[in-house]
Amino acid sequence: MSKKILLKKTCSVYASNLHLATMIFPFINKEMKKGAIVKTILEKNISEDIEKIINHVQIESKIKNKIEKIDWSQSNIEKIKETLENLEKNLNSSNKIHIIVAGSNIFIDKINKLVDLWTKINLDKIENNNIDINIINCYNFEDNDQIDNILSSHEYILKTTGLEEIYEEEKLKKAN
Repeated sequence: MSKKILLKKTCSVYASNLHLATMIFPFINKEMKKGAIVKTILEKNISEDIEKIINHVQIESKIKNKIEKIDWSQSNIEKIKETLENLEKNLNSSNKIHIIVAGSNIFIDKINKLVDLWTKINLDKIENNNIDINIINCYNFEDNDQIDNILSSHEYILKTTGLEEIYEEEKLKKAN
């Protein structure tokens, strides 16, 4: 019997903060309707861009309120610590958690190491509650010099149409 994968890595590339907000918004809207928890760890503040989108699309007021409550501001070490502590306290409130990490390669690498460590520390709770954690690494095109290597270290890619699995053949092509 194969063991369930509890931590998934998804990637995406964006050109501007507004592009990032536009790209992730449909996914967040859909996942929050299903009861998923969405947290952010961002190198730059995208609050204004999210607000522009919220004000120009038709969504349920309940979901709109949840999206507005997500902290879309720039992350510092205290906010990162608070985000992970809040997740730990709420591990039994949903079986699906999405952590959106956006910024440069260096920023994303550091955050992924922290989230990986946090996952190891909380592995028993995560397994016992059968929680899927999806780290969505959104790479800023202008701040990254290793775009070609991104696909090879992720299982999924986030597009405006949703998550799409990255197949091994595609990873091998991109890595060579």
